[in-house]
Amino acid sequence: MRASRSALFATVLAVSTLSGCAGLGLPPAAPLSTPGTQTLTPGATSAAETPAPSSTAPGASPTGSAASAPTATSPSAPTESTEPADPADGESSPPDTVARMKGGNGSASPLLVPTSALPSGWTATKARDTRGYRMTVCGVDLEPTAPLDSAQQNWQGSIAGPYLEQHVRVYPDATAAKVVADLAKKVPGCRSYTAKDAKGQSTFAVETLALKGAPSGTVAWRQKVPLFVPVAGASPSASPTMRSVEVVQDVAVRRVGAAIVLLNAYAVEKNPDDAVLVTALTHAG
Repeated sequence: MRASRSALFATVLAVSTLSGCAGLGLPPAAPLSTPGTQTLTPGATSAAETPAPSSTAPGASPTGSAASAPTATSPSAPTESTEPADPADGESSPPDTVARMKGGNGSASPLLVPTSALPSGWTATKARDTRGYRMTVCGVDLEPTAPLDSAQQNWQGSIAGPYLEQHVRVYPDATAAKVVADLAKKVPGCRSYTAKDAKGQSTFAVETLALKGAPSGTVAWRQKVPLFVPVAGASPSASPTMRSVEVVQDVAVRRVGAAIVLLNAYAVEKNPDDAVLVTALTHAG
């Protein structure tokens, strides 16, 4: 049973990265395929749609679904990298558990949650090159303008989850205040939103979420999406047997000065760890 569950989580993580499916660790915004398997097709549709980037578009979403993002060469599309930007002599390179924006001014770093602040057993995992996460959630564009700086990091409670991600975006103006204020208005009445691209679409069911102990001004919601994965142990074939698993994500957004801090706690077929989500929120700046 343990081997079977390990295979399931390995498949889910590989397919969606559970965030690599676009950015924040949220499930795929569109059907995905992996070598040796058929196309994986997540959920149905809803009235609120946001386009997701093609495989050639660098934009990625903080929730895993992404919207028509600018290209990597565009001035409005800063990139993140796990590679250090020419550290000075004597300085150690940042660990690859933190992805930092190339060309950023470093202002996102003070808002990163230290792993030592999380409960025992939580470990940092390799960060991803998310390149921004422009998408629309419940009618709100989460990244309407290019940030001055950004950073991203991930943790897991175990290989089978639960999981946690952090994204930081620092802006030169009032963008952070506007985005968080708009989310505070729109999320309470939102029940779903859809992300789609040329291959298909994915609908996230949305619920309001109360996080006891979260910093004042935090906007949070729970979203769920089905993900189809190959059945563990099934004999290899061109069309393997598939089964549906539910990915549950608790997303929290808060403003810290001119920055947006977005944290995403998620798990497969069970609720995320909201205690660690609140702990991370309180240690983000």
